[in-house]
Amino acid sequence: MKFTFSFQKVLDVKEKEQEIAKQEYGITKLRQLELAEEMEELEVVKENVFNQYNDVDCKTVKEILEFQQEIDHVSLRMKRLEDRSQQIHQEVEQKHQVLINKNQETKMWNQWKAKSMEAFQKQLDRSEQAMLDEMAVLRYSRRT
Repeated sequence: MKFTFSFQKVLDVKEKEQEIAKQEYGITKLRQLELAEEMEELEVVKENVFNQYNDVDCKTVKEILEFQQEIDHVSLRMKRLEDRSQQIHQEVEQKHQVLINKNQETKMWNQWKAKSMEAFQKQLDRSEQAMLDEMAVLRYSRRT
């Protein structure tokens, strides 16, 4: 006799949901890292623009205004990136919580499967032992 878990399809669905949650969390985490790199690059650009702005030697008013506009533009982009970073951070936290919940559900179903398998094995052992006992009684009764 072979063990079949009566809720195997449910367990399969839960494991699939867990895999999907892992993938979504990984994708979101990757986006967060890419955004952090983009912010670092923008920080370098901002620093370069500030350095050029601070070198006011022989610069015309037009050049200074252009640097000021570029600084404003970079600052605006950084503000937008920071807002996006906050949103992605919240999304990462949400996906992480979903992943934790899916892991717990899957673990619960796997434990239930293991307990069901153990109960099945005990029942199988009992029935096998009962059959062996009956065979032993039959052998003994035939000898006498």
